[in-house]
Amino acid sequence: MILRKPYAFFIKYFRIINLIMALLMGVLIYRTFVLGKFFSTYAADYTTASSGFVLGNYINIYSFIMALIVIIFNIVVLSVLFVKDKPKKLYIINLILFIGVMILFGVDYSVLRGINEAILDIRVSKALRDITYIIAGLEVVVCLLTLIRATGFDIKSFDFSTDLQQLEIDTKDNEEFEVAVEFDGNKIKRNIRRNFRNMKYVYHEHKFLINVSAIIFVVIIAFLVFVNRGIYRAEYKQGKAFQASGIVANVQNTYLTQNDEDGNLITYDNQGNLSRDRLLVIVKMDIRKSVADENKTLNTGLITLRVGDHSYSQTTAYNDKLTDIGTGYVDQKLDTEFTSYTLTFNIPKTLADHKMTLKVNDNVSYVKGEIGAKNIYVKLEPEDLTASKETTDSKLGEEQVFTGSILGDSALQITQIAIGNKFKVEYDFCAKKDNCYKSYEYITPTATGNYAKTLLRIVGNFSADESMNFDELDTMYQFLNRFATVYYKVGDKWYSHEINSKLIKPAFGQENNVTYIEVNKDVEKASSIYFTFNVRNYSYKYVIK
Repeated sequence: MILRKPYAFFIKYFRIINLIMALLMGVLIYRTFVLGKFFSTYAADYTTASSGFVLGNYINIYSFIMALIVIIFNIVVLSVLFVKDKPKKLYIINLILFIGVMILFGVDYSVLRGINEAILDIRVSKALRDITYIIAGLEVVVCLLTLIRATGFDIKSFDFSTDLQQLEIDTKDNEEFEVAVEFDGNKIKRNIRRNFRNMKYVYHEHKFLINVSAIIFVVIIAFLVFVNRGIYRAEYKQGKAFQASGIVANVQNTYLTQNDEDGNLITYDNQGNLSRDRLLVIVKMDIRKSVADENKTLNTGLITLRVGDHSYSQTTAYNDKLTDIGTGYVDQKLDTEFTSYTLTFNIPKTLADHKMTLKVNDNVSYVKGEIGAKNIYVKLEPEDLTASKETTDSKLGEEQVFTGSILGDSALQITQIAIGNKFKVEYDFCAKKDNCYKSYEYITPTATGNYAKTLLRIVGNFSADESMNFDELDTMYQFLNRFATVYYKVGDKWYSHEINSKLIKPAFGQENNVTYIEVNKDVEKASSIYFTFNVRNYSYKYVIK
């Protein structure tokens, strides 16, 4: 292997190296001032600054690459200056400054990536403005000094022309040398020791070249790690908003279950058979579009569930069996406001205790130098809905809040009940605008069904947690029909009746906060009555009599 001592090359092209660095510095100065101007505008009027904001116009991958090249060139020049014992302060300052520039770009990128999702604190924007302008000013100074080195001014302090004569390039610094490494398969141990000694000799004789190469290698690896971990790979916790591929999303909850809302097993294996060895992972997330596209949808093909070393794609086969948890996503068009949807994944039950991560591949992560998080990972915190149920007791007049269950902060309060097969509702009947008189109507059970009915008149309120985005769960009637079972005691025996009532309401009259539910007629004779609300792994008992 033939190598050539590098000192002469670096000294010969010293001005060109400095000129290249100065040009790159000039571009970086412009990019830094652009960032400073943005933060200055944002601090004055964030709405104006955010209008039409495009991240790639302020920070792109080329900014990081140019800063890396400047850092590598400074390392190379510094190595020569240390060996030849020449003035090196400028290049030490350059190295420190542009490492700082790269860190500044990384911090600014992290801030700007979420600028459309949340308003940046004015103190933070002013601090970033000041720091950015200070660094930009320092860049101007070192760029001018580097340009002076490139044009030859003040070159006497380096006196490289004398060095070129004294170095005797053709006979010394430019001489060739040969490194030979021999192998003897029959003497492995001896050869290992011999090769190790040879490596030491090579290192001591060519320490400069090896050290410079090692430093540059470490810098490049550090840069790649920085870009991969800080830019192309973004990690979020559940509950934190992220942006990717024209959407903004926030994973609110993650659930594990094998059953529908009635407790029936619904998990199927790969052969299409019901199986308790499978488990459903339901990821509930708020989603909105961040682009002006009327037909914008979520590309679920870019989303996978990572469980340990395994990956799973979304399945829509269970959407109609999990409506109590949320609305399954199936190519619905996204709105500019957040809407809650669920993504369901079918995994082996044996993986239930493994760490789970939602992975999102950003398919517009790199366009003409624009930076985006190519791989987004959301650490999930699953709640096991197959666990034993927790029971909470309440009584008439008390408010029952369903925090902790899939109903979130939904709340129920019943203040009064009455039982009967006929209720009179009065109202004002107006034949003409100024000709009204008192009238009434009777509310009675429907005639359909295979059991005798009576009415349970309930006065109270139900408020659904709006963030949960349930289909048809806005009223007391809808809530009771979906989750309630009535238990009643006649004599010494308890009976139960699942609520499955037709919508009963006055045709003309108006009653505030009143709901009519059809129940078994035997409830009229009951000495004790209570509701149970079975909400997945939670059970709520509400005593009304």
